[in-house]
Amino acid sequence: MDRQAFLTLTTSSQWVLFLAIGLIIYSWIEKRQLFLQLGQGTFLVLALFALWVLSSGQLVVPELAPGDAVPAEVKARAFFAGLVVSGAVSVVAFVLGRMQSVWGKRVSILLVALGLGLFFMVYELQRIG
Repeated sequence: MDRQAFLTLTTSSQWVLFLAIGLIIYSWIEKRQLFLQLGQGTFLVLALFALWVLSSGQLVVPELAPGDAVPAEVKARAFFAGLVVSGAVSVVAFVLGRMQSVWGKRVSILLVALGLGLFFMVYELQRIG
C-alpha cells in the first residue's frame, strides 16, 4: 500500500475520532445530551468506515520474511478493529443513556478512554508507518 493512501485512511479516521471524543467531553461540560448522542453517533459512523476499510481490502499487508518487523499495515488493522469495537461500545452507551441508566455514563467514560487509546495508537502508527 502506498504511503499516501495509508496516511489518508489513518488521518481521516484520527480526525473523526478526535471529533467524537471532543463532542462527548463537551457534552459533559455543558450538560447537553444532544452532544453526547452526536459523539456516540460519530463513533458508530467511524466503526462503519472501519468495517468498510477492513472488508474492502484497502489495507494490503506485504509478504513477510522470517525475522522481519511487523509492518504498519498489520498495526493499522488492529487500529481499525479497535474502531469497530468502539462503535459497538457506543451503541451500548447510547442504549443505556436512553434508558437513563447509571451505567450509561460509565460506558461513555469507557468509550472516551477507548477512543483516547485508539487516538494515540494511530498517532504512533503514523509516526513509524
